[in-house]
Amino acid sequence: TGTTLNVPMPPGSGPAAYGAAFRELVLPALLAFDAELVLVSSGFDAHARDPLAQLELDADCFGAMTTALLEHVEEAGHGRLALFLEGGYDLGAVEESVCAVAKALEGERYELAREPVD
Repeated sequence: TGTTLNVPMPPGSGPAAYGAAFRELVLPALLAFDAELVLVSSGFDAHARDPLAQLELDADCFGAMTTALLEHVEEAGHGRLALFLEGGYDLGAVEESVCAVAKALEGERYELAREPVD
């Protein structure tokens, strides 16, 4: 059996909100499930230039989520991660995001965003 985790994000959510959701929800769930294989439906609709989703991510955020996934998949002890290309309606944004994900898979490090400190 598998597990699916959906994390709805409100319109206007950006890198800091995604970073928090990833740190607080996605990564702990990944470790708790102890998956033998992690499948990611990798869509880029959340990019700020995408005309539909009203979210505010950039390519580096997708790279950061990939970096974090890789680290945690290794920590869980299995190290198997598969990504499937999904959507995105701004082809330039999709291209940039796919490149950032590929660079993360090749070992380039990206950091999850945090809320700015006042």
